[in-house]
Amino acid sequence: MGVEVCDPRWLTAVPGAELVVALDEVGGYAADGHRVTVLIDLVPGTVSMLRGLAAEAVGEGARKVRVRPHGVDRVDLVYAAVELNRIAEDDAVEVQFDVTSAALLRADPTAFVRVDPLVVKADGTVVPICAGLERYALGSLGSLDDLVAAWDPEPVRDLCRVALSRALADTGPLVSWYEHLTRTAAALRSSC
Repeated sequence: MGVEVCDPRWLTAVPGAELVVALDEVGGYAADGHRVTVLIDLVPGTVSMLRGLAAEAVGEGARKVRVRPHGVDRVDLVYAAVELNRIAEDDAVEVQFDVTSAALLRADPTAFVRVDPLVVKADGTVVPICAGLERYALGSLGSLDDLVAAWDPEPVRDLCRVALSRALADTGPLVSWYEHLTRTAAALRSSC
């Protein structure tokens, strides 16, 4: 199971975890010798800035660029996907775009009813899949193995199933899967 940490102090507790930080934090952590993934939030108005943001991240030492959309329309998602493909080729950097195709959701829905990766937030709280799912937290990091052993992942799978049905109703070619998850979790929380 993949694990992402948002603060390097958790790397010793979770060997092999991926350090995921904001653009303004990349340089310091890369200078300390960490393999750093920069997380760029893609919001309306920043699509045209992707190349510059990615170049800055790589210049600061990021080895991977991850882009997470929030509230971006279908046209901008497609534009961003094309631009990120160019960035990966031109800058020889690994790129992760937190979207999937609607066709893949339909072809392999069980691949989206999952509970990983686990994300260790800066305060040590461990949540499944992505920030925004704190309601489904495993707890605070002490021993990741103990947290996983005591955790019931079925509510997260149920959330994934509901989000999947909502995402399949989306008619666009690309789907911001993590955004669907967090919106669905928020909607379920408010309906309780």
